[in-house]
Amino acid sequence: MATRDTEALPMTERVASESIVRQYYELTKPGISQMVAMTTLTGYYLAIPTDLVSYATTSGNWLHAVNTLVGTLAISSGSCVVNHIMEKDVDARMKRTASRPIPSGLISTTHASIFAAALTIGGAALLATTNLLTLVMAIATWLFYVVVYTPMKQRSSLAVIIGGIPGALPFAGGWTAVRGTFDPMAFALFAILFFWQLPHFYALSWMYRTDYRAGGVVLRSISDETGSTLAWQMILTSVLTLAAAVVPTLLGATGYLYLVGAGLLGAWLVVESIRFRTNADAGAARRVLLTSYAVLMGLVLLMFLDKQ
Repeated sequence: MATRDTEALPMTERVASESIVRQYYELTKPGISQMVAMTTLTGYYLAIPTDLVSYATTSGNWLHAVNTLVGTLAISSGSCVVNHIMEKDVDARMKRTASRPIPSGLISTTHASIFAAALTIGGAALLATTNLLTLVMAIATWLFYVVVYTPMKQRSSLAVIIGGIPGALPFAGGWTAVRGTFDPMAFALFAILFFWQLPHFYALSWMYRTDYRAGGVVLRSISDETGSTLAWQMILTSVLTLAAAVVPTLLGATGYLYLVGAGLLGAWLVVESIRFRTNADAGAARRVLLTSYAVLMGLVLLMFLDKQ
């Protein structure tokens, strides 16, 4: 029996170790982190002035790309960890977030703070090798998310709009890392992701409005019992997403394949938003949410396929 217990111990320790790693990973908000990584990489790729093969032949370009991607992701992840710390009491009151690492007691706020500092400082150090503009944009992302958006969620429904700023900056940051300037194309990438986030989150807020009410988060979906006002906001921002999505072709960064595809994807999001206006139930909100995911993935794929 003693031998069996001794042999089982390493497995137990390994499982515990893997669990802790998963909890720290959860603190980075994987969904947001994946979006940041995907859009930063896409913005970077679009900004490359030559074809990818020619660009990749220079080893320094690889290091520059890796530093940009990892640095941006680290700073964004650091802000997400701080968000977990600041919202631990709110998360504890909501069913869908009560099991998060900090409110559940699996990770202390002290350890989370150290993790956040390491990510933020490490990310800033990497982006300092990219260029100053991209570093400043990443710092702005952190500040908007932590200092403005997070506390504002308890006071105003406008926080959703403010939250779109840090969410959209990494898309433009990938572009500025290569070009070194916030030009019209950088603004177009920012606009696409900024407007896209709004119908996406409006749908999410409707699906979980009871939970958000319990957490004390101020949202339009909580005060709008019929969903009418929220639906019009969803439709408007879906139309703006469609308009922003076609701009890269107008600026010469993408071709007509992208233009047609972006138009169809944007129109799909508008249609689903209109359907929510007709019948504002959880099913319609979920369709908007899932459509928004498909739209973003589709736009990114088309950008890679039809870069000019």
